[in-house]
Amino acid sequence: MSGPAVWHGFNQAELDVQYNSRGTVEDVSVYLNQYSGRTQQAKSSQPCVADLAYGPHADDKLDIYLPRHAGAPVLVFLHGGDWRTLSKDDGGFAAPAFVEAGALFVALDFSRVPAVTLPDMGEQVKRALMWLFSNVATYGGDPRRIHIAGHSSGANLVGQLLMVDWSLEAGMPGDLIKSAVFMSGLGDLEPVRLSFRNEKLALTPEDVTRVSLLRHGAFARCPLVVAVGANETGDYLRQSRDVATWWKSRGAPCQLFELEGRHHFDAVLDWAEPSSDVFKAQCELMDLGRVEP
Repeated sequence: MSGPAVWHGFNQAELDVQYNSRGTVEDVSVYLNQYSGRTQQAKSSQPCVADLAYGPHADDKLDIYLPRHAGAPVLVFLHGGDWRTLSKDDGGFAAPAFVEAGALFVALDFSRVPAVTLPDMGEQVKRALMWLFSNVATYGGDPRRIHIAGHSSGANLVGQLLMVDWSLEAGMPGDLIKSAVFMSGLGDLEPVRLSFRNEKLALTPEDVTRVSLLRHGAFARCPLVVAVGANETGDYLRQSRDVATWWKSRGAPCQLFELEGRHHFDAVLDWAEPSSDVFKAQCELMDLGRVEP
């Protein structure tokens, strides 16, 4: 028997398949090793200030890949890993390409489940952006040009940052975030809560409402790029389309990229490739103009 529908017509087994991104590739370690290996190469080849503390917690750390010229736009990357794995040591792989294009690149660390909840994680990365606004000029970045990008669970953290009313925070401009890139992410975590993944995440219905962009809403109206691999599962594709449609419905600029031949784990590598359309879109968001391959 197929069992009753749990979410959008999917029974439990079907829903678990939709939200098992690792099940869509033969060997996920191939891509995880690329993230970490290319980050190690970036740290050895690029001027980088590592392990800067942006808050009091041991996990409140970030790496800054220094720009070629002062006054550069700031690109903050939030890594994926199902809110449970990976770190900034896997998040610097795109730094060489974006520094070459004219940006300052930041790879963030933050605590992970089960040590913290997803709302806690959102508060942590919020603290990181506030620290960057106050301190990034020291490293050659322009605090008036902060852009954020996140992949997979990191895209959810991008969504949480877009929910913040920055004008309520002392000394912060209301338009602190100038643009955002939401890659292979989910605008609604309710199906995650209903899937096998919640055995590790322990999401409550209240958590889902608090951290889901499509349920909570957003204060930001900055330009948004949504990117997803064309070979991701059907519900990941649907969610990406829903986020793009909703963002546009608010009167805010949005581009949707369904990346041909890419899946959940290499779509983000397309973003780090200077010849790709999504890389060029990221540079245009930062007012870096057209970038040649």
